[in-house]
Amino acid sequence: MKEKIEMLKKDLYNVFVMGNADDRQLYRVYLLIAVPALVFFAMFGNFPKY
Repeated sequence: MKEKIEMLKKDLYNVFVMGNADDRQLYRVYLLIAVPALVFFAMFGNFPKY
């Protein structure tokens, strides 16, 4: 578990601070941000009705 947290911290640092992340790091950070945001919008947001 500690390894995963350290890896995630390194990924966040490379993506947002250094800017030299590879595709796998970008993917992990994207999922870390996108999944909770989608859950939040699904619970509290209103989707457009067509």
